[in-house]
Amino acid sequence: MNYEFLDCDIRDSVAHVALLGTDGIPAGEFCDEMVDMLMRLQDDRAVRVVLLTDAGGPWDMAFDVRAIAESWHSGDGPGLSAGNLDTIRRLTTMMNDLPKPIIVAVSGDVRDDGFGLLMNADVRLAAPTATFTAGDMITGMLPDWGLSHLLPRRMGTGRTLEMIWSGRSIPADEAYTIGLIDRLVPGDAWEETVGELVRRIAGLPQPAVQMSKLAVQQSAQFDLTTAMSLEYEAQEKCWDSEETAAALAAHLDGQVPDFSVILSDEDV
Repeated sequence: MNYEFLDCDIRDSVAHVALLGTDGIPAGEFCDEMVDMLMRLQDDRAVRVVLLTDAGGPWDMAFDVRAIAESWHSGDGPGLSAGNLDTIRRLTTMMNDLPKPIIVAVSGDVRDDGFGLLMNADVRLAAPTATFTAGDMITGMLPDWGLSHLLPRRMGTGRTLEMIWSGRSIPADEAYTIGLIDRLVPGDAWEETVGELVRRIAGLPQPAVQMSKLAVQQSAQFDLTTAMSLEYEAQEKCWDSEETAAALAAHLDGQVPDFSVILSDEDV
């Protein structure tokens, strides 16, 4: 896959995706490339996990605020902003609907739309050198990417409002403490820890991984009884899958299951 702002290297069942470029990646063009890439990865049976990394550089994507200001000044209405929001909605929907896990691992600055991208991943890892900054409300525009929904559920309403109103950058240790990221990884263990996690997930039976992603995503919508009914239905789907059968058989034999030979269309 050849893209201007993304590099995708598939190895060992993991799509290793790194952002190319430095500051000021145009968010619209990036989102279009990201959607195209995820659509391809969704249909690629060799890919079981998607890993997004920053390669140590900034995740600094943004829409053209000057163009938005000029559109407002000329009286053109919110059409340009609406188009940007549609672009974001398309990508975030794709990320959340993708049955394959999306893991983000960052060690640099994550800003503006890059921060929105990070928050729509399934799992977030960060090195101690990472920082996190939401879009600056000084322009009179709200942070988007669904952050008004995602952030309060991770760190509460007060912390969310303090972050987006203050415009400050949050260091990695604080981000981990308040639940903004899921795991803080020491720099000397960075590559080993990230690689170990994605290999572990890629080695799990994918029907179980995919159904657990769906169940956890929907957990806030249901009471316990409904959630347990969903779990039961998910277990039935796993039970009928060839990967679960292979995993159970391997467990009986004290072996590690090999899913590379399974090509059944039954596995979701």
